[in-house]
Parts: sequence; structure tokens; C-alpha cells
Amino acid sequence: MNNEEFLTMLAETTRTIRHPIIQDSLNKQFGNDRVAGTDKELIALDFRTISAPHFERWVTDIRDFKKGRHRKGDVEYDYFDFDWRLINDRLFVTIKISILDNHDSANDAFQNHTTETAPTVLGSRASHAWRPCKKSIGTICTRTAISTLFVYKNVFVQIRAIPALPENSLLRDILGDWTDEALIPKSPNGDPWDMVIAEWVYDILKTAPCFRTFPAEPRSR
Repeated sequence: MNNEEFLTMLAETTRTIRHPIIQDSLNKQFGNDRVAGTDKELIALDFRTISAPHFERWVTDIRDFKKGRHRKGDVEYDYFDFDWRLINDRLFVTIKISILDNHDSANDAFQNHTTETAPTVLGSRASHAWRPCKKSIGTICTRTAISTLFVYKNVFVQIRAIPALPENSLLRDILGDWTDEALIPKSPNGDPWDMVIAEWVYDILKTAPCFRTFPAEPRSR
């Protein structure tokens, strides 16, 4: 899916309650077998039981968990939120994993976030700043300079990874989602750090147990 197709998808899906355009785009981008037959499969993985990424040594590993209900119209839906902060001498990573009780809610969260957090230029949304991920992560994935968002089944994931910079670094004051990527240090393999972390989370989700009915509590492997 090229940038023009991606922008068209975002524009169209924000005007619909259910998201047929999203499904069409996913089928084209990742193949019918990636999304077909998953409507009854729900992930409810307890990320508090998952070890931090092994490819880095972390000085700080902080995790918060919340479960609750959100209302849409006259219906209430369950969710689990995991907020994870990982820090070492070269990275500051925040991971938010929202596990919702249905696929549509995960897609809605993606749509709302890409719309609400788009930068404003002269009073209008500049949603072109979001662009498709270069790698196939989840069933839909978008990113900026330091952030990645993706959806997989009933899970919406937000990742932000910035380099740990010295106090006198000029980048400290300007580093953000819309920064020129050329200014941001990459991982050893050349990929942006947010994408590295996103791939790691996605690999975990792909092997997570699935349920037909959303459980009352998150489950370990």
C-alpha cells in the first residue's frame, strides 16, 4: 500500500462507524489469509508476565496495569491496559498495549489516535505525517519519526522510542514525532528503535493464546 492509498484509507474510515475500507485495505496489503477467520479469536495476554526485550540491558523496567470498561453508544466494552516503561543508557521506551474485547474497538482506537494526534497546520489536520510502516507488523501499522502504532486482532499497540541523550544535546529540545528521522540514532541493524520494539511485541502477540470469549482477567502464556 503506497502513501496515497494509506491516506485514502484513513480519510474514508474516519467517516464510517464500522470499517469496511480498513478490512479491504488489510486484505490487499497483507493477504486474505492474514485477516480471514480471526474475528472470533481474542488475545488476553498478561504482559506483566513477559520478560523485557533480551536484546538490551534495562536499568529501569516499570509496568502499570489497569482493567476497565469503555462505553460506545449504549454498549459497554471491557479492556486491559498495560503501560510499560523501559530505560537504559541509550534508550527511553514507552509501550502501551490496549487489549480490547473485540476487533472493532481495536480498529477504532487506531483510527482515533491517528486522527487526534496528527499535527495541526493553520487549523487543519496534517495527517500525511503518519505513514505506513515499511515492515508488515500487525494487520495495520503506521509510524512517525519515533513512534509506531499497530493493531493485531483485538490489540492496539503504541510504542515510542527515543534515544537517551546527554543534557547538552541540541536534540533534547526538538526530538519528537515529527522530527527529521535523519537526526535520530538508529538501532545496530539500522532500523528505527520504535520499529525494533514493535516487531518484538508483534512476535509475542503472534504466539499468544487466543480465546473465543474475553476473560475477566488477563492470562499468562
